[in-house]
Amino acid sequence: MMPAPAEDLDAAWRALADPPRRRILDLLRRRPTTTAELAAQFECTRFGVMKHLGVLVDAGLVVVRREGRQRWK
Repeated sequence: MMPAPAEDLDAAWRALADPPRRRILDLLRRRPTTTAELAAQFECTRFGVMKHLGVLVDAGLVVVRREGRQRWK
């Protein structure tokens, strides 16, 4: 297995540095869920959760699967 490029590792560490993002990962470890279900677990807006998810996706830590209008993580 080849090591990841340094910039990929930097993105992952930056994503993991934020406590809400770590909490999102903890919730997703339990089971796949929708953005709306995740947002219900946080005090911030759904848009705020979506921004956190975008960072996690960009870092390669979360994969999004679309089914119709729903986005599963």
